[in-house]
Amino acid sequence: MPSSTASSLRDLHQLHQRAKALRDRLSSGPKTLAARKLALDARQKALEDARKALQDEKVAVKKHEHHLQSQQAKSDDLRGKLNAVKKNDEYKAIQNQLALDKSHMDKTEGEILEAMEKVDEKTRAVHEAEVEVKKLTDEVAALAKQIEEHAEAQKAQLVELEKAIVEAENVIDEDERDRYRRTVKQRGADALASVEGSACSGCFVTVTPQMMNHLINGDKLTFCLACGRMLYLAEEDHPNTRRS
Repeated sequence: MPSSTASSLRDLHQLHQRAKALRDRLSSGPKTLAARKLALDARQKALEDARKALQDEKVAVKKHEHHLQSQQAKSDDLRGKLNAVKKNDEYKAIQNQLALDKSHMDKTEGEILEAMEKVDEKTRAVHEAEVEVKKLTDEVAALAKQIEEHAEAQKAQLVELEKAIVEAENVIDEDERDRYRRTVKQRGADALASVEGSACSGCFVTVTPQMMNHLINGDKLTFCLACGRMLYLAEEDHPNTRRS
C-alpha cells in the first residue's frame, strides 16, 4: 500500500460526501416544490370556499329582498282594503295586521342589512384570498424555474464528481474492492470514517493497536470491526513516522 493511502482515502471520503450533498439538493428541490404546490392547492381550495360562501350570502340577500317585497305587496293590499272597510271591528283588525306586518318587515330589513354586511365581509375575504393565491402562484412558478435551472448545473457537477470518485477508488486494492463497494452500497457516503483519538468517528468504538499500526503504516486497508466502515487516519492524527 502507498504511504498516501490515508490522504487518498480522506479525499475519496470527501468526494462521496460532496456527491451525497448534491444528490440531497437534487432530491430536496422537487420535494420542496411539491410541498409548496400542496400549500397552493390548499389556498386555492380556500379561495373556492370563500367564493361559494360569498355567493351563498348574495343569494340570502336576494331571498330576503324578495320576501320583503312580498310582505310590502301584502301590506299595500291591506292598506287598499282599509279605505273600503266600513265596519269598525274590520278596520281595527286590518290595522292590527298592518302593525304586525310592519314588525315582520322591520325584522326582514334587519336581516337584509345583516346579510349585506356579511356580503361585504366575505367580499373582502375573497379579495384577500385571491391576492394570497396570486402571490403563492408566482412563488411556486419562480421556485420551479429556479429548481430546474439549478438542477442542470447540479447534475453536471454530480457527473464530474462520480468520475472523480471512480478515479479516486484506484487507491483501493483489487482484492478489497468488493468489500468496499458493498459498504458503499450499504452506507453510501458514510462508508468511510476517520479515526480520531484511536476511535472510529462513525461508531466511536476504539480500534485495536494492530489496526492502528496498519493505519499508521498504510500497509493494509482497515475496516472498523464494529460498524464495518473503511477507516483512515484523521489528518491531525497522521504521524510523520511509521511503526514497526
